[in-house]
Amino acid sequence: MRNFSILAALAVSLAGAQAVHAQAPRDSTAHRWGGRGGRGGPGGPGMMEHALLKNITLTDAQKAKLAEVQKTERASMATDSGARRADFDAMRKARQSGDTATARRLMAEQRTKMEQQFTAHSTAVRAILTPDQQKQFDANVAEMKSHRREFGAGREHGQKHTKPAPAS
Repeated sequence: MRNFSILAALAVSLAGAQAVHAQAPRDSTAHRWGGRGGRGGPGGPGMMEHALLKNITLTDAQKAKLAEVQKTERASMATDSGARRADFDAMRKARQSGDTATARRLMAEQRTKMEQQFTAHSTAVRAILTPDQQKQFDANVAEMKSHRREFGAGREHGQKHTKPAPAS
C-alpha cells in the first residue's frame, strides 16, 4: 500500500510538472528549431541552431528569413543526398577492409565539407541579425568552435576523449 501511495504521488507530481512545462512560455531561441525534445532535442537537427542563437531574441521577420535559409539548405541537402551516401559507403568500405589510410582521408574530406557547410550556414544566419545580435552570435560561434576543439573535433576514430588538465 505504501509503494502504491509513493507511485501515485510521483505520478501526480510528474503530471503537474508536465502541465507547467506545457504552459510555460518558450524561450525565444527555443522556437521550432531549438528547445528540448522533438526536432530540436539534444543531438537533433535544431541543436546547432539553438547554440548559434543562444541569448538572441529574433523578430518575426527574422524568424521568417531564418526559415527560408533552412528551407534552402534542406533542399540542397536533399539534392546532395546521393553523393553523401556514396561518400559514407566508401568510408564504411575502407574501414571494413582495414584500409585506414583511405578511411582517414575520406573522413577528413567529409569534415572539411561539413566545416564549409557550417561556415555558409552561420554566414547566412548572421546576415539576418542586427549588429547587436551579431556580437552575441559571434560569441556563440566562437564558443561552439572552442567546444569542438576542447572535446575532440578532428580526433581520429577510436581515440579516447581526454579533458584538458585544469589550469593552475
